[in-house]
Amino acid sequence: MEAARREAGDALRGATLYGSAATGEFHPAHSDVNVAFVFSELGTPQLSALRRAYREWHRCRVIRPLLLSEDSLRRSLDAYPLEYLLIREARAHLTGTDYFGSLELDRAALRLEVERVLRAQELGLGLSYVALAGTRGGARLWAAQASNAVAASASGLVHLAGEPVPRTRRDVANRCAALFQVDGGAFTRLLTIRDRNRERVDTVELLDSALNILTRLLESVERLAPTGSGA
Repeated sequence: MEAARREAGDALRGATLYGSAATGEFHPAHSDVNVAFVFSELGTPQLSALRRAYREWHRCRVIRPLLLSEDSLRRSLDAYPLEYLLIREARAHLTGTDYFGSLELDRAALRLEVERVLRAQELGLGLSYVALAGTRGGARLWAAQASNAVAASASGLVHLAGEPVPRTRRDVANRCAALFQVDGGAFTRLLTIRDRNRERVDTVELLDSALNILTRLLESVERLAPTGSGA
């Protein structure tokens, strides 16, 4: 944050911590620190200045900071409602204006993005499984990659069903089991696979359970017709 302020000056209008570092699920072995920076302007001069801050960010595990201008944030609300929902519901405000606390997101756009993310996982699951599951450690890598997007979309689906966004991955699995008849134990194993580094991974069982979970979630999101704005 201080590096961004030093390089961008008054153009830095706000910074917000989100993701695992804000929810208490940060894991030193594999988690990054997620920070959203909002600037009054974000053109070539500002980005060129921020290059000098990146080395310091990298040392602090801020590997992929979210860089937004006030205008790009406003214009992208209907394009990335799921991402902004997750920031809004689990964040720690760091400095300046809290741009995410009062965001109003369009319910129809959110439902479409949730379905799109789930469909992308459904379409990519088979190929990523074929490519990675037969390699040393590949099955775990495949499952970990899939779990990130599925956890995000499942959280959005819980919100669309009228409940608060779950704070942890275990909470996501539990609420999806209660609301959408997902196998809670299998979903928990998929979402927390990175926390169990020494556990043997049965790739066939993992693929089968992931496909079943995606089917249930997709059936559920299809039943949630958009009803206007105000998510």
